[in-house]
Amino acid sequence: MAKPSEQSLLAEYGAANAVYLTYDGYRWQSGSFLIAGVFIYWGFLISTTAPAPVTFVSSMLVASLMSCWIFFAHHYRQLYLLKLLRLQEIEGLLGMEQHRRFLEGDLSGDGLYRAEGPKGHKIDIAVYLITSLGGMPISWLRSGFVVTDLAVVPLVSVVLGVILVNESRARNKIAAWRKRVNV
Repeated sequence: MAKPSEQSLLAEYGAANAVYLTYDGYRWQSGSFLIAGVFIYWGFLISTTAPAPVTFVSSMLVASLMSCWIFFAHHYRQLYLLKLLRLQEIEGLLGMEQHRRFLEGDLSGDGLYRAEGPKGHKIDIAVYLITSLGGMPISWLRSGFVVTDLAVVPLVSVVLGVILVNESRARNKIAAWRKRVNV
């Protein structure tokens, strides 16, 4: 296979950067409507005394819908991490540093960029937990403890477990690829 030209690498870099930014924004574009719906649901719970079956079914629907969102967010996270990896690879080939400055190690002694605080995917998980489980305490405050409200806990636990296992697998694959391509 022929070595790509600098011009073709720059074109690929521009396209990969645009897609990376698009993928990174998808999760919040889709999630913001769902999160707003959860707040409307909570308003309903606060303003009325909903019967236990209504609270149970609606809480399961909220948790299921938010589970779809977190899976969607996680899927796009994997895609943009792979795009980011390719950006870093191209930067290495062309002597560029924008995305490579976030990597471990030293780039010519110029230092690295470090973001402080929780990372985006951890915030995604926190939003998922709050929105999926938040209806329970609101329901209990309004109507008292109902054991069926706890039914969302196993669903949320399984979803979170799948996300964390997939995240670990993705990180391992990306680390192996980094070694392979010297990024």
